[in-house]
Amino acid sequence: MPIQLKNFVGFENWSRPAPHERSTYVPDVDDYIESLARSIKNSELKRLLVNTFTNTLDTTLYNYEEQGLQKSFVITGDIPAMWLRDSTAQVWQYLPLLKVSADIQNIFQGLIRKQSECITLDPYANAFYHKAKYGYHKFDLTPMKAGVHERKWELDSLCYHLHLCTEYFSQTQDTSIFDLVWLSGFELILKTFRVQQRKHGHGPYVFDRITTNRVDTLSNLGYGPRYKATGMIASSFRASDDACVYPFNIPANMYARHVLAHIRPLLSAIGRQDLVNECQALCSDIQIGLDEWAIENSKNLGAYFRFEVDGQGNSLAIDEPNSPNLSSLAYLGVFPSDDATFVNTARLMNGPSNPWYFSGSIASGVGSPHTGKDMIWPMAMILNMFNQSNTGQIEKSLMELIISSSGTGLLHESFHKDNAQIFTRPWFAWCNSLFSDVVIKLMQRHPGLIEEY
Repeated sequence: MPIQLKNFVGFENWSRPAPHERSTYVPDVDDYIESLARSIKNSELKRLLVNTFTNTLDTTLYNYEEQGLQKSFVITGDIPAMWLRDSTAQVWQYLPLLKVSADIQNIFQGLIRKQSECITLDPYANAFYHKAKYGYHKFDLTPMKAGVHERKWELDSLCYHLHLCTEYFSQTQDTSIFDLVWLSGFELILKTFRVQQRKHGHGPYVFDRITTNRVDTLSNLGYGPRYKATGMIASSFRASDDACVYPFNIPANMYARHVLAHIRPLLSAIGRQDLVNECQALCSDIQIGLDEWAIENSKNLGAYFRFEVDGQGNSLAIDEPNSPNLSSLAYLGVFPSDDATFVNTARLMNGPSNPWYFSGSIASGVGSPHTGKDMIWPMAMILNMFNQSNTGQIEKSLMELIISSSGTGLLHESFHKDNAQIFTRPWFAWCNSLFSDVVIKLMQRHPGLIEEY
């Protein structure tokens, strides 16, 4: 039976902007998603899939030309800045169209160019402006440059760029975009990774912010928590933009190892065996650290992945909603979905063993220090749904996600476990992209399940 949401505030808003009002209009995208949605019987799910799949193009992506080259700038939603991580994840659902749509191919090329430009400006920054200006965080106590929105060092930011490049190349075999400008940015990424292994000291990065929110800045006068080098790459902040408790974030390092291994065919194709070798060496270093620190063997809980470590024996056993997190490792391709340690980790982290797991009257799921107690993130629910093989659990998750939208036709950053009308960030495009991508993958994995739901 379709879920009844007629009493939810905002149900009348389940509509997309008209084509002439969209930030980017790609007819191929409309044709593709409408053909998929046509087979779905549940009207609420159908509308949510169409809206979430198109939200990036409808509202956040802008193409422009600069010095004869197309570039694409993707804001995160209600914050008018582009995150390297978010902008990659926001276009991920369009990968199936990359081979067949010239417009989508141009968008991916434009985004790779823009991200490379941003990385060259500052490889430690996580978010950028379209133009060279100072903005909201200009008074942060860290070297700020014009064009940088926020300068939080997050390992996953650079990893997402590498993943975008890898997927573009694997789908198209086109190397023209990977020119000297791109290579300059790529070499800067490798240099930054090496420095942030912190084998020879802390490196140049410091960050402090005048704030009452302790997760929004670093301790120890901007240097962060103490540590001992492990071979892994240190990250000062998580994918949530919250400060790491311990600097070696396990899922981010697993993701780094994965993207560094998978970008090697691209580097070989452009004749840079030296960079192939450098990536291999980095992968080996990261793996040494992961072998020593990533897994906790518990007599009662079994083997599971830690979330963060400091190389001195301290570790954190939690999960957060933002990818890369522990629950996203199968979705990102880091582990097969049936890997025993991953399966056990995902089960534990999506239950009461995780202190950031909340269970309420309308939904259960993982939250974050970013939004506080009792606020569940749909992104965490979506990733947990992706990991499920039980079709009944998938159906239950779909119902809860539809309810979480509170009739707005889109998903949000977080919502209260007992009241979906209490939510944060009504315009958060990453979550929408993730939902549509996972639903389409589930349609392929379980033919007929989504359509008949």
